[in-house]
Amino acid sequence: MYARVTNIRFPLEMEAEVTGVAQGLVPILRRQRGFEGLQVLTDPNVGEGIIVCFWETEAEALASEATSSYIGQMSMMSSFLHEPLVPKTYEVSVKV
Repeated sequence: MYARVTNIRFPLEMEAEVTGVAQGLVPILRRQRGFEGLQVLTDPNVGEGIIVCFWETEAEALASEATSSYIGQMSMMSSFLHEPLVPKTYEVSVKV
């Protein structure tokens, strides 16, 4: 299993918008081959968060970002953020 992790920083007043856009990713990701789950963690007190998408294979994790609907949602989220989105892929070593 692989995890695609993206750190986000956003204005404090935009936490609801960021969360809403992240929720919009769910139906898009569910249509993708190998999708295993999504976690969005935020600290609205400091305007930071982490988006974690789980995938069966590394190739599926990377391919997921090529769909136009995914790109559209992430572009929308980027408009709220202080920094560019820079996802990283990790192999999941332990999952309980």
